[in-house]
Amino acid sequence: MARGPKKSEVFVTCPQCGNDKLKPTGLVNHMRACAKKLGIAKAAEELKQGLSGAGTSYSTFLQPEVVGVCAARCRSRSKVARLTDTSLGPSRRGGTAPLDPERPQDAASASASSQMGADVSVQMHDLTQHDEGRPSVEVDVDMPDAPPPLIAIFDDLASSSTSSSGNSPSTSAADDLPLPTFQPPTLRNAPSEILVDDFLTVPHPHSGRAPTIDHFEDFNRSAADLDPSQLPEKPHHPFNTLEDFDFADFTRRTSLNQGEINTLLALIHRICDNPSSLTFKTAKDVNQAWEIASHIAPSYRAHTVTKKYGTEDVPRSFTFYYRPLFEWGLSLLRDPILAYKFAWDAIRLFKYNGQEWERFIDEPHTADGFWHIQSALPIGAGPLCFIVYADKTRLSSFGTQKGYPIMARIANLPAEIRNGTGYGGGQVVGFLPVVEDKNAEGDKEFTTYKRIIWHESFWVLLEQVALYAKTGYKFRCGDNIERILYPIILILVADYEEQAIMSLTRGANGLFPCPVCLVPRDKQIILGIQPLFPLRQPSDGQAILTDATLSKTELKSKLKELSLRPVWNVFWKIPHCNVYRALSWDRLHAYHGGLFSDHLFDQFQQIVAGLEKACTTKINDQADAIPSWPNLNHFTSICSVTYTDGKKYEDISKIIVHASYNVLSRDTSPQGYLLLQCIRLYVILDILAGLKVQTGHTLKMYATQLVSFSAAIQNYARQYPAKNWNFPKAHTHQHLIDDIIWKGVTAVFNAKLFEAMHVPLKTIYADQTNFKEVEAQEDPFQFSMIHLGSKQAPVTLAQLEATNRDDFDFTRFRLRLEEYFNSHFPDPGRKWIRLNAQEQITEMRYLRIDYESVVTWRLETDHLRCSPAWRQNEGRWDHIIYRIGRDKTIGFAQLIFVFLFTFNGIQYPTALISTLDVVRNARRSTRDHDLGLCHVRRRQLDTPTRLEFIPITWILRGALVLDDFNSTTGDAFVIDTVDGDMFLRLKRDVPLWNT
Repeated sequence: MARGPKKSEVFVTCPQCGNDKLKPTGLVNHMRACAKKLGIAKAAEELKQGLSGAGTSYSTFLQPEVVGVCAARCRSRSKVARLTDTSLGPSRRGGTAPLDPERPQDAASASASSQMGADVSVQMHDLTQHDEGRPSVEVDVDMPDAPPPLIAIFDDLASSSTSSSGNSPSTSAADDLPLPTFQPPTLRNAPSEILVDDFLTVPHPHSGRAPTIDHFEDFNRSAADLDPSQLPEKPHHPFNTLEDFDFADFTRRTSLNQGEINTLLALIHRICDNPSSLTFKTAKDVNQAWEIASHIAPSYRAHTVTKKYGTEDVPRSFTFYYRPLFEWGLSLLRDPILAYKFAWDAIRLFKYNGQEWERFIDEPHTADGFWHIQSALPIGAGPLCFIVYADKTRLSSFGTQKGYPIMARIANLPAEIRNGTGYGGGQVVGFLPVVEDKNAEGDKEFTTYKRIIWHESFWVLLEQVALYAKTGYKFRCGDNIERILYPIILILVADYEEQAIMSLTRGANGLFPCPVCLVPRDKQIILGIQPLFPLRQPSDGQAILTDATLSKTELKSKLKELSLRPVWNVFWKIPHCNVYRALSWDRLHAYHGGLFSDHLFDQFQQIVAGLEKACTTKINDQADAIPSWPNLNHFTSICSVTYTDGKKYEDISKIIVHASYNVLSRDTSPQGYLLLQCIRLYVILDILAGLKVQTGHTLKMYATQLVSFSAAIQNYARQYPAKNWNFPKAHTHQHLIDDIIWKGVTAVFNAKLFEAMHVPLKTIYADQTNFKEVEAQEDPFQFSMIHLGSKQAPVTLAQLEATNRDDFDFTRFRLRLEEYFNSHFPDPGRKWIRLNAQEQITEMRYLRIDYESVVTWRLETDHLRCSPAWRQNEGRWDHIIYRIGRDKTIGFAQLIFVFLFTFNGIQYPTALISTLDVVRNARRSTRDHDLGLCHVRRRQLDTPTRLEFIPITWILRGALVLDDFNSTTGDAFVIDTVDGDMFLRLKRDVPLWNT
């Protein structure tokens, strides 16, 4: 908002033509026109001279919006132009800026910018917001003391990857991991006071927006919603009423067939006294409404791919059903609600840790790939970035009917929309032909033939993308802004087998099996902090395929040396797309459904099968004894699991060490013990890989663990050589760090998001659906970040002690509560409070803990129970991490009793807890060190300090704690791998467990 008084009429002067009767809001468009008439070079020189007089550096000539602001300030020292971000609604400091109705539409403005060098200054005038919208210009007058603009200078923007070319020496120290684009910028004109947890946002120079610094409580990246007044009166059109749409949507989601729809409609009309709001009479009415509505999005088309196979005279034909990818993207951009959610400019985000600005990455537009692409496009261009997935699936229960869907998402949309199942989420954009021939399967020529059909079909889907990625496409979006769009294939998601098809590599049996780099087949388990072998480049295969001097035999031989197939890759035709860089490491297939399920867990089961049957029974019983935990599957048996989904394999990996550490010990099973060490390192890798926000620190942690895991597996392979560990999924995580830096966190390119879409396809095929009951939420009491529920009837303190007279935990309950109340809530003018035995308390058996994640700095939730009557009358008393006193020390404890106590009309939510002590270094065993066990110990029953009362607001979050199966002295383990927050929190707050 303006810091000084505004005047109703303010004029600025164009520095190019001298027109001094321009209103500030019209300066931008006027200068665009002048730039075209006078020539960009001349205008840039004039502005450069003028800017130097205004005290503003000129390291690069940015968009006309920027130049206009600086020029206005240069012409009138008392008139300071300020740029404000406007696409995201109200400013954090109050007020709403008007939307800029125009955007640069022509590529001519591209020549107005010199290419960014190694020293790039990103500058603009004071901003009140920072997000990805378009700017507009406001002019504040009579402000000679306005602060200078914030400037961020990066030492090197040209280098944006950690990738090695194969010439760098192998290093294993994480500090040697090159992260050039993670270096904090040098700030000029920064505020004198920068607080811990402040956020710095640096937009791409082409955006025409300045860096901003926001305090933690002010930082907000959510895009504003469309003003409801701009919506049509009937947003459900072409359906006659909202009820018609709801009904049609219901029949679609439930896969009702035609007869069922007619029956349901007849029933509704027979029951309803006044069915006027529902106008459908038959299924035909519903289908007609959907048919009209289908034109909102591009319809499916059929294309026939024809190709001869071998020596056959008659070519084979295959039908490819698709909707052009670019047209599908435009259909989303037309939507007036979604259009405001698109991010068009790359940004770099930093958080101040008290010593320096630490960069973090989450969404694609915060990563280096988006930044690199925007640098390569004309100024004002809008990169429309696609995430594309393809994978063959079986549609029928018997596996006889196969489908080959292609699915897509828009990387510009925020994760909550992009990864959702609603409008704006992933959609099927094509069905590739399934090429099969029982007589030819396994033949090399037929394998090549299938690749040709795949790539020719995909070209039909991407043909428009290839065209407009080169020329741009002028399009008026749903926010009424005209943009020059450049479609970009940013990310390709697939399992390893599909990646081999996309990259046209020869798969696991090739000389170089990796679709990203040239790692030899027998060195796949050797991993470094960065790739140790040369990365693949499109030019390598292109040079061979276009070499007219090569015979057919020579061509195949040279391609085989690179493990490539003799087919022209469809992605080589797409500008700004390096297929080998676009291919993404997939956590679901590479880890949960690959490295763990098929190799580490398979080895575990083989080792356990070779032990006595009692060992198997013990491990299963111990897995069953692990307490229930939200979002963690409970297993009554793990040794006999042969096939399950990726989520269950993920959960098994989190608890397998704790379920078997005392069976696969160093003495009884040296091989099993060594394998558990490998599994522990793998689980840490999986936790770090799945973080929803990545920093330079977490990436270096991952690099360190990757090298440790590689060394552990190599050691295991040397001692037990029967298992071959040189396979692609033991290697591909070598490229994960590069993927995160270039594309965003793994949640962006996880196949799990797309494979969830297989379910609706199978449902449509089967014409049926299943339902799952959802437990009703309780209505809790709220105290700060803690919500209490499952309220019990009030009881007096005397009744509570009488009911629990045989429970040591409730001995002297009233007197101990009295001591706690007087010591924790002292009042200098108040005498010692005596609690009467008839005072009432109310037991609460459910806690919902909302806590700030140390990963994302957003709220996460734990659901805890403190109840003697849980499911099947079994008691459940969960564990917690709590703040000890008012300092930053944390403690671990078990909930015993949670209650509300009211005194003088004030409620005091309180928890009775049983504390646990951290087992220190001198008492930690070698086993604890080797397997990463987080060892705690319960205090003896008669220890006076075992039981404590604490305010429930001291609870930080829940903890999954498992009793040590071998202990008789109250030993237990905190399972630190339940989620990323728990792992990083304990690594930070209990550093001795890191050793």
